[in-house]
Amino acid sequence: MGPDQNQTRENAAAEKHEMTVDNMADLYPVPFPDDAPIANLEKISLHKLLIDDEDEAQRLFQVCKETGFFYLDMMDHPKGKQMWEDACTACRAGQDVLPRVPMQEKKLYKAFAGVRVLDQCYQTGQPRDSEMFMVPQTGMFGKSPTSFQLPSWLAQHEGRFKAAMKTGNTVANIVLSVLERELQLPQGAFTSLHRLTDSSGDFLRVLRYPGSDTPEKVDPLRFPAHKDAVSVAILFTWLGGLQIVEPQAAPAGVVTVPEDSWRWVKPLPGCAVVNLGDAMEVFTNGVLKSGLHRVIKAPGRQRVHDKYSVLIVARPEDQTFMKALKSPMIPEDSPEQAQAEVFTSIQWGNNKIKALQDVIDKIQSERRGKSDKLERSW
Repeated sequence: MGPDQNQTRENAAAEKHEMTVDNMADLYPVPFPDDAPIANLEKISLHKLLIDDEDEAQRLFQVCKETGFFYLDMMDHPKGKQMWEDACTACRAGQDVLPRVPMQEKKLYKAFAGVRVLDQCYQTGQPRDSEMFMVPQTGMFGKSPTSFQLPSWLAQHEGRFKAAMKTGNTVANIVLSVLERELQLPQGAFTSLHRLTDSSGDFLRVLRYPGSDTPEKVDPLRFPAHKDAVSVAILFTWLGGLQIVEPQAAPAGVVTVPEDSWRWVKPLPGCAVVNLGDAMEVFTNGVLKSGLHRVIKAPGRQRVHDKYSVLIVARPEDQTFMKALKSPMIPEDSPEQAQAEVFTSIQWGNNKIKALQDVIDKIQSERRGKSDKLERSW
């Protein structure tokens, strides 16, 4: 498919998509392939969590001690339905702007200067691989005065982004409140660190993966397998691409696993894919698990279609000390841990993201035969 055909397709798609969630059929252009090996994730009921169903709370706790990944049924409670609709509307906004706004203009949307996490900017590696933009929760809801403004091409959708971030924060804290109870922590031990108006690295991200009709060998190192430097990540996606590994294939500390150990996470209509991040491992001294994952091109016939995803994350308040909390359910620090430097959340997140970016730079530079760093937007 040539450049002119690509542009024609993108323009037609942008014209077709309206800001509605009444009909999202275009996001499911072809079925997920039957022969793709899939991960067997538990489906957790948001409704049952909200009515304090202890069996469901135990199921959630067990999953978070094993893989940290699960489906969350958003359609069995009004709060979940609202978040689903808000995420779909944010997706529509991404469909409206990402294919048609000139690259030069998109790249002017850059990250905050200084010690920050990747919560504000536009990013792309190669346009044919992926592109994304991040909207910072602090910039939208922070209590302290800020000069932050979305660029004009995103500002028209600000209300949609704020709605999704607000419901996302509510749902993340529902999960966190159950986990703090199961861990025998005081009420608010987690939720007080993840308030909507706190200064934090929370963000909404809309991602676009352009379709490709060129067969390519799976390339897990274009963006390495990784764990998220967050507390909770809530993903809405409509085509395949996300992959995880079974726990036995990725023991603690291992980030390189056999290629045949990867399993597809099949998108389920009406469900979000939720995963815990590294912050929850730190707070619980490894009791809760942050799941290793990667994103590649969609499988089978889905590959030729543009894939969109909406990701909403919760991170601890910026000045939170990243160390294990006290509970009978959480192991005490080892002597080595007790002597280690303790970072605030903002510094810890900055360190984690820079380390991952350095790995990406090294891999890409080696492939290019150069030692220079690739362009960053932060």
